[in-house]
Amino acid sequence: MTEFSSKYRDDSAASLGLSFAKVYNKWHKQIKDALQAIELTHPQFIVLASLAYLSQDEVEVNQVALSRQSGIDVMTVSTILKNLEKNNLVKREVSLTDTRAKAIKMTATGMEKVNEATPIIEKIDQEFFAVLGDKQAELNQILQKLVNQ
Repeated sequence: MTEFSSKYRDDSAASLGLSFAKVYNKWHKQIKDALQAIELTHPQFIVLASLAYLSQDEVEVNQVALSRQSGIDVMTVSTILKNLEKNNLVKREVSLTDTRAKAIKMTATGMEKVNEATPIIEKIDQEFFAVLGDKQAELNQILQKLVNQ
């Protein structure tokens, strides 16, 4: 049998990618479980929260803006929006500036749902990352470097 070719074969904990994946999976399970209780998926929450955030300052929000804000590709955002629209959480209207485009609007039900979910998610984040103490801001700065590369 051929030997495992990983340079981390003697110490998997030294693999930054594996450590990141394990932390993400642990955090994500808590998020998924909490959102399932209020009938949202994590991607749906991300899109709703992104829409709520962008809607504070922008007259119209489109799929491209949601994709950029959420970090989810445009086609996946489109699929998520279709499901959110079926559940009356968002609506798509003809854009005021481009009749070929759609503006995405939060419904009152959607705003209620995102306002129900957000404190739950923020509490999970607070508790999960509490182990880092005063290093939380530093971790966020590091993560922002990765987001922006």
